[in-house]
Amino acid sequence: MGIIISSAVTQTGGVSSVGQAAEAARAALTGAGCTPEQIDALINVGVYRDANLVEPAVAALIQQAAGIGLEYRPGDVPCLSFDLMNGACGVVNAVGVAASLLADLPAGHVVIVSGDAHPSMRADADFPFEPVGAALVLENSTDAVGFGGVHVSAGDALPDPQGYVNLSTMGSTGRSALTVELGTDTAELVEHAVAAAREALAADDIDAAQVVLVCGKPTPGFAAALAAELGVGAVVTDDFAGDAHTSALTAAYVAARDAGLTQRPLLFVAADGGPTAAAVTYRGPGVR
Repeated sequence: MGIIISSAVTQTGGVSSVGQAAEAARAALTGAGCTPEQIDALINVGVYRDANLVEPAVAALIQQAAGIGLEYRPGDVPCLSFDLMNGACGVVNAVGVAASLLADLPAGHVVIVSGDAHPSMRADADFPFEPVGAALVLENSTDAVGFGGVHVSAGDALPDPQGYVNLSTMGSTGRSALTVELGTDTAELVEHAVAAAREALAADDIDAAQVVLVCGKPTPGFAAALAAELGVGAVVTDDFAGDAHTSALTAAYVAARDAGLTQRPLLFVAADGGPTAAAVTYRGPGVR
């Protein structure tokens, strides 16, 4: 039994991280052919949220907005929702958590949602990431290998802050203020991405030349440099002009699916400041 992606959706055009993620989640459930009552867990990996909310967990707000698990019935197990924040690597980390949850839920479903937006929720705000909401529905399948194990690589030093509110200058605008400093260069990101990717390929005995690399664009040259280092058969990123950050891997998977490339083994690789990287292989139904 393997864990497969039964639906993947991206949502654009909004300015709310909660709203876009919820819309993507609802559409993903429709695509998977399951009802809100069938969802056992919702994991939110988005980092930059509306009004710089800290509490409650944004996952709970997305769950409510998406209408998932809101009705309690005798004997039902409530839907678990929580935030898991590790930047662009969050989707891969969430896949590992979902695998643990689904191991005890043969007929279960886990939704991974993502999305980043400027806390001011203004379309004209200065923000380095594409405001894209995304959702993946994961479930068990007896007909596929599905995801392999998650592999990570990271630097030894404590990373500098990347996104923060400057307390000394924010005044009364803390709910709508944000400073984002992206300092990690392509070479550092690729170094750790290659290490994580090679571990994932070796663990699952997959030839790099046979896989489709599915990755984000944390820097303009990242995808091409990583593909060249790994010697993969093909590389797919999302269709957005900029960096979709926590939604980049889901968006890249959607692009690969729409291009008919999911009939080959996939290698998901994410990298972010720190530097840190995470990788996992994926073989959907019919792929060995």
